[in-house]
Amino acid sequence: MSSALGLNLQRMWWRHKATHPILQALLSEPLHTQNFKDTRYVVIDLETTALDPNQGEIASVAWVVIEQATICLNQAAHFHVKLQREVGQSAVFHQLTDSDLEQGVNLSVAMEALLNVVSNSVLVFHNAHLDMGFLNKAMRSLWNAPLLMPVVDTLQIEHKRLLQRTEAIQVGDLRLFQCRQRYGLPDVALHDALGDALATAELWLAMN
Repeated sequence: MSSALGLNLQRMWWRHKATHPILQALLSEPLHTQNFKDTRYVVIDLETTALDPNQGEIASVAWVVIEQATICLNQAAHFHVKLQREVGQSAVFHQLTDSDLEQGVNLSVAMEALLNVVSNSVLVFHNAHLDMGFLNKAMRSLWNAPLLMPVVDTLQIEHKRLLQRTEAIQVGDLRLFQCRQRYGLPDVALHDALGDALATAELWLAMN
């Protein structure tokens, strides 16, 4: 079974269960195969309080849009999210404090804003397995269905490319910072959701 066929079958199953009209509409959209330049990409990054969706929460979410192979900064967005629990030791990594997140929005506000921008798009992540795990947990908790969209993972693409070159992959080689270096991209400060989303968008453009 092709990945597109499998995704379509999952979408058919879930779209009747979705309780949010926008999510239901997204799951009803036909999947199109387009070339890179004609595809609209929404590049997403999350900061979370753990590496397991069953143990952590989304602390912030940001995205930038690529259209016609160009980053559209006027369509970028960044939300801090109110947590159910304290950030704890995760603040060491994402630099977000409890007081920062007290000023944030409810998770439903951030997720609804995301739903409003991903129509007819391919989602891009650096480590899609992790971020989609959190997004799908949120969507199912809020509106009873996961966000089943076409996904590109720059981490997995780079992993395959390194293996094809028969290079030994060392610890850290697939981090966003190191991947950018191999494509000649400048160093950037990471671990801010919007900054990481933009850095991933630049990497995706460089890969193509």
